[in-house]
Amino acid sequence: MKTTLTTLLLSALFMVGCAEDSSFLTSPGTQITPRSNSPNWLLLPDDLTNYLDSTTQFSSSKLIRGNVGGNIIFNVSVPRPGHPLGDFQIYAKVRVEKNSFPADEQRMFTITVDSGCLVFDITPSAITLIKPIKVTARVEGIDVSDINPETFSFISIGDNSEILETTNEQLIVDYDENMVMVLNAWIDPLAIVNILPNSRYGWIR
Repeated sequence: MKTTLTTLLLSALFMVGCAEDSSFLTSPGTQITPRSNSPNWLLLPDDLTNYLDSTTQFSSSKLIRGNVGGNIIFNVSVPRPGHPLGDFQIYAKVRVEKNSFPADEQRMFTITVDSGCLVFDITPSAITLIKPIKVTARVEGIDVSDINPETFSFISIGDNSEILETTNEQLIVDYDENMVMVLNAWIDPLAIVNILPNSRYGWIR
């Protein structure tokens, strides 16, 4: 299953590190795992430093009306001719459901990918919404050989490096195609308290 990636979006924004966040998430009936260190995020390939500098991030934004809802699409392709892992490609879609916030409001939603790791920061935070956002993402051209299928997951990060596992329809690591994918990952915003202004999602190994 291939995704056509057509747009290169590069935006210099504030730095969002791969380290742990200071927030606290609770969700009854949802698995929360304490970690002593920052989660073992999947990383961006080292060779992308040829294309990006330490202050560059990938970002995409869209103004959404409460009575309509909509999708924020993030789409990047970096050609790497002759590279053993192929071109680097990353696609993400955040679905904001109709009536997730007051119908007469408009809100700017943004997806930002960190310059060092495959972490999606989504603003505004899911805690400000009535319905959960749904995150679909796919990345190709990365080394997946060190991913342990027993610990591989798509998570959100909480206080003291606690991780909150998302509910999702499909989670894939393809060792032959050097690809990871998640389909419609979400966390119930009504079960989240004291979260930071953004929602942080990503794959862990």
